[in-house]
Amino acid sequence: MTTTASAAAVAEMIENGAFGPDSRFVSFALDGQHTERDQFASSVLYGTVAVEDRDCQHQIHRLVFKFKHPMPEMRDLIKNDKQFHNEILFYERIAPFLLGCSSQGDRDDSATPSLCRYFYGRNDCSDLAPRDVIVLENESDRGYRSAVTEHRLCLDFEHLIVALRSLAKFHSLSYRAKHVDRIKFMDLVVKVKDTQFDDDGQWLVIGRRIEDLLSLALDTLKVRRGNGGEDDQREQRFRTELLADGIKTLKRVMEPVEPLSVLCHGDFNRNNLLFRYDDGGRPVDALAYDMATVRYGSPALDLSFFLYMNTDRRTREDHWDALLDAYCETLNTVAGDVPVPDRSRLDVEIREHAFYGLAHGAFFLRIMLEEQKPIDPLEFIEMSNDKVLEILLSFGGELATEWVADIVQHYLDTSYAKT
Repeated sequence: MTTTASAAAVAEMIENGAFGPDSRFVSFALDGQHTERDQFASSVLYGTVAVEDRDCQHQIHRLVFKFKHPMPEMRDLIKNDKQFHNEILFYERIAPFLLGCSSQGDRDDSATPSLCRYFYGRNDCSDLAPRDVIVLENESDRGYRSAVTEHRLCLDFEHLIVALRSLAKFHSLSYRAKHVDRIKFMDLVVKVKDTQFDDDGQWLVIGRRIEDLLSLALDTLKVRRGNGGEDDQREQRFRTELLADGIKTLKRVMEPVEPLSVLCHGDFNRNNLLFRYDDGGRPVDALAYDMATVRYGSPALDLSFFLYMNTDRRTREDHWDALLDAYCETLNTVAGDVPVPDRSRLDVEIREHAFYGLAHGAFFLRIMLEEQKPIDPLEFIEMSNDKVLEILLSFGGELATEWVADIVQHYLDTSYAKT
């Protein structure tokens, strides 16, 4: 993505009053390109814009420009148009409504989640897609940065707690909005477009092969424990009740069930989180960005995905209850007089909807743990589903298989526990 495209976006922003009425252009410079290894869906550029307001005062804005993938085939594969639609819808209509509902009554700012400042978006698609853009504030100016941790995937306990408290605040916006004006809330969330499935019901790039995605992990669990016993019965139930038609199961758990459904982030994990730290280096707040895959559904969609993507087996064994307690405590505190699920109801939600986190974790963990060969999603476009699955199951090697086996084991223990 060139300076020209970014400069054109700046010109459109000034014309549309993104920096205030009657602002005039002074200067623009790119700070450099920053596309993370895990960022397949877009090209991200950082730049600094100087404008002069109507009072002849200079303003400096450090911005993040997100453009669609440059290849049309890739844009179709990852549903770029729908992603941009969702993100612009969120920042221009949904977020202002949610925050407006949240501000009613005697509520302090600490009850509101931190969100990116949005400046501008366009989503004209088709031949104009290369110029489509979303422009946000560079949140490093407010002290936010990527998580400082030793492991590429896992977050430590402090980061997990801070992230879950932020997620609870985000989910609380939906409960309050439904309490204040349910009709308008539902009218907005129904406009969100699905980014998971294509028109033929194919999921991501592996089609309908969720059961095969989990097969190596299930085989690994069988080797770990040997034959016989209660675990064998759980696995058999899992295969027959949920994996016999994994796509049907995934679609079912993604369907909203009232009254507990919320606007979910949809991709809540450390790749889409920035943290702010105190003077001692401890995390004090988390900000979620990339709202392209928001969806209306159980809060367990976000919770299961986050906890399966960003915790290891030891953390889940030692801190699962404490993590969910922190989420529930924050949710109850910031919701005030609005009814929200307590811990016992949340446990039920997780048992019923955590297949979302399991399926997505099994897919993305392998990609995240692949260290040997560069991953180019463009290669998947012309491949059959069988070939894509074969390559995907090779990513991350035995380490990834063990990691996925750990989350499958946790899911079996949680979903089929005797309660």
